Amino acid sequence: MNKLDIKAVFFDFDDTLQSRKGAYRIYCEGFLDKYFPSVSAEEREEKLFQMEEYVDGGYKEREVYFPELIALWKWENHPPLQELFDSFNYDYGKHVDMLPGAVDVLRTVKKRGYILGAVTNGVSSLQNMKLDTAKIRSLFDVVVVSGDIGIYKPDRRIFDEAARRAGVKNSECLFVGDHPVNDIEGALGAGMNAIRMNYGDFKGKGLGKKGVFAEIEDIRDVLNYI
Repeated sequence: MNKLDIKAVFFDFDDTLQSRKGAYRIYCEGFLDKYFPSVSAEEREEKLFQMEEYVDGGYKEREVYFPELIALWKWENHPPLQELFDSFNYDYGKHVDMLPGAVDVLRTVKKRGYILGAVTNGVSSLQNMKLDTAKIRSLFDVVVVSGDIGIYKPDRRIFDEAARRAGVKNSECLFVGDHPVNDIEGALGAGMNAIRMNYGDFKGKGLGKKGVFAEIEDIRDVLNYI
């Protein structure tokens, strides 16, 4: 099996190192416990389904998402919208659902002598809290959160910044991520090597992109290529 000649390995977080749906399910359960503690089991299950369905894989803006739920549920006595936005931006990050073997992969990458980094899109408070909740921040040499710098994948500047902080050339980096555009096209466009994590909402979509070194369905398989 071919091995990549690289110095740094960068990982996306959601649906690469953790199951976004798994973590969001835990958040939704807590949200319903707080705001709808007395509804029937049937209504609770319906609301849970709607919360997961309407969030569009986590890509929908909070300012759109919560008003949609309020209208759908005819939630007349809802709390202030800012409270709901804060619930998402802070409470969601308190729950993670790491994929099997993900933490061991990060530790092994470090042991093999690579510079290790995380590059993730999202609100600063939310994404940083996820890394802290998962107890993996200390493993990374480089962490770049789009909300911290105002640049979002697939903009090549966020990949350039990751390489700059790592002190290596873009061509000496491997990026591992699930999103066919934000992660893969973005990394390739920045001159990095890329491995596609075929998992989550984008499973089976946008596969076979020219320049992708490998496509995997288990994060542990990254170790076969470095």
